[in-house]
Amino acid sequence: MTRTVENRIDAGPDIAAVAGLLGDRTRATMVKALVADRAMPASELAALSGVSRPTASEHLARLVEHGIVSVERCGRHAYYRLAGPEVATALEALAVLAPIHPPRSLRSSFHLDNLRRARTCYDHVAGRLGVAIADVLQSRGLVRRTGDGLELDVPVWQDLRPLDIDCRPSLKGRRPAIRACVDWSERRHHVAGALAGAITHRLFELGWIVRPRDGERVVKVTDEGFDGLARSLGLPASVLRTDSADDERGAASS
Repeated sequence: MTRTVENRIDAGPDIAAVAGLLGDRTRATMVKALVADRAMPASELAALSGVSRPTASEHLARLVEHGIVSVERCGRHAYYRLAGPEVATALEALAVLAPIHPPRSLRSSFHLDNLRRARTCYDHVAGRLGVAIADVLQSRGLVRRTGDGLELDVPVWQDLRPLDIDCRPSLKGRRPAIRACVDWSERRHHVAGALAGAITHRLFELGWIVRPRDGERVVKVTDEGFDGLARSLGLPASVLRTDSADDERGAASS
C-alpha cells in the first residue's frame, strides 16, 4: 500500500529537483539577477555571487541543463538569461513565500524601498507601480478579474487604446496576453503576460520610467512619467511619489 502511494506521488513533476537547484544560495543569487530579463556573462554573474568564474560556470551549466536558464553564444562569449517568462513567474511566487532579508545598512534599506516602489519582474513592471497599474486597468474595464486570474477585454482596450498600444499583437503566440502575477512586496497582483510586457516597453520608450543603474531591476518614475501616467491612465502621483532625492542622498552617504 505504501509503495503504491509513493508511486502515485512520484509520477508527477519532480519539485524537489528544482527546489534543490534554487536552494543553493549561489544559484539563487544568479537567477535573481537574471529576473531583470537581461543577458549577462558568467564573469558578471560570478562577481555578483562572490564565486570564481569556473565555479559560476558549473552552477550555470546545471541551471541550463534543467531549463531554468538559457545560454546565448556570440562568438567566444556566452550570455545567460532566464529560460522564459514562466521561470520568472515561478520565482516571483517563491518570493511571496520567502522571508525578507533585513537590511544591514542604510544603502540596502533604500534599495529594498526602491524595489518595493517600482521594479521589473522579467519584462513587466512590479511593486507599487505595477499593482497601481493593475488597479487602474481593472477600474477602467480594460481588464477584468475572473475565477482563475485576469482577462483582457479586447473591444474596450481597442476603443480606449491606453498608451496608444494595440493589444492585438499580444493575442498571438503561446504566451497569455494578460495574467495575474502575485507581487511579493505588495502581496497583491500586478499584471504579467505579453501585453504587460508591451506596456512596460512603452513606458521605457516614452521615458516615463528609467533604470537608475544599468542591469538593475529597480525602475524610477520620471517627472514626465508622473504627469503622463496621470494623464493617460488616471494614475495619481501620490501612489508613487516619495522623497526620492532624499533616498539617493542617504544611499550615497551610507
